[in-house]
Amino acid sequence: MFTRDEVPSSKAWFMWGLAIIFLLLQFVLQGSVSGMAPFLAKDFNTDVAAIGIVSSSYFWTYLLLQIPGGMLVDRLGPKTILVAGSIICAAGTLLFAMSPNVHTAVWSRMLTGLGTAPALACGFYLIGTWFTPVYFAFVVGLSEALAMLSGGVGSEIISTAAIHVGWRTVLVCASIFCLVLTVFMAIFLRDRPAQSNHLKKAASDLSIKQQLTAVLRLPQVWLNGLFSGLIFPVISLLATYWCIPYLMVRYGVKIQVAAIGNLALFLGAGLGCPFLGHLSDFFRRRKNVMAIGALAAFVTFSMALYIPHLRFAYVIALFFLTGVFSSVYMLPFALVNEIAPEEVRGTAMGFTNMLSIIFGAPLFMPLVGFLLKSQEVSQNTTNFSISSYTMALSILPVSLLLALLVLVWIREPVRE
Repeated sequence: MFTRDEVPSSKAWFMWGLAIIFLLLQFVLQGSVSGMAPFLAKDFNTDVAAIGIVSSSYFWTYLLLQIPGGMLVDRLGPKTILVAGSIICAAGTLLFAMSPNVHTAVWSRMLTGLGTAPALACGFYLIGTWFTPVYFAFVVGLSEALAMLSGGVGSEIISTAAIHVGWRTVLVCASIFCLVLTVFMAIFLRDRPAQSNHLKKAASDLSIKQQLTAVLRLPQVWLNGLFSGLIFPVISLLATYWCIPYLMVRYGVKIQVAAIGNLALFLGAGLGCPFLGHLSDFFRRRKNVMAIGALAAFVTFSMALYIPHLRFAYVIALFFLTGVFSSVYMLPFALVNEIAPEEVRGTAMGFTNMLSIIFGAPLFMPLVGFLLKSQEVSQNTTNFSISSYTMALSILPVSLLLALLVLVWIREPVRE
């Protein structure tokens, strides 16, 4: 499929590698509360709803900083933003490790979300400048695959490490790693090949209002972001938090065993992202792949949620398939890369990412906690009934169906 001239250089892969490590760390920290939830509830002497707020608070600043972060990437370049963001991320993680109560934990998670907010826009910006367009969907898919795998493996490692050394020690180590990564990015990272400096100049020639207006006036950017946002909650809500307590209740297993479901979702998404990205490049029909993925994710997750008396292994297999098919959430980024003008591409990516996460952790995660809490007398995470979980998690199949509806209005750009 790719010609010799299109094959990326080793330097391009190196630049991508530096950015992707920070993106991987973002996903680990983003879902870290899931693996530490029982320990946090005990140390903070609180209930599941409060821990759900702690987890979702990360996304409050992460969400709000998507557009400003993307605009800064267009103006200052990804290196400056990544270095500054990683320092803030390290500070927020360290503060979380030292938190004496839920209030401090919420503020520290918000700080961490602020630091990692531009990570995706920076990574996709670097892919757009260092790789040829024919590689974009594949490398984006590969990036998301590694992020999904890091989220799944990270949750397993964090839950195990929290048992042996304590959740605070785990977060201190993550903060130190983030600072070391900052040094490497400051020394080695480059925004773009030397011959493409015109991109930065073109972005700096625009006013902030012009940058924002140029993106907001593109209906297809809105629609693609909305589609992604209705698919992504399968990962951002289920895999990063509710999967583990749900399986613990449904099958009466320990947290380490329940984390297999979390891992299956991340593994499925990790394998699906590069495969479906490559498939959409090969057939040059991203919308068709998006439709098949959304419909199949609806079917597999509905089977796992609504069919009673399924064996644990079958549910894990269905979660894996749900992860594979729901990975179509990343294909709208490839469409946006083709739609948005070069000088505001970072802003467009940030805006799309904001829409992709708005329905997950910020809205749906606290809603699931509220629905569970409203039905049960007990406030303990592992004491909610299966029927309560089934009702609360039913928002995910509904979200997948709405994504299919949005897809009707999405149009693919004409490709030569």
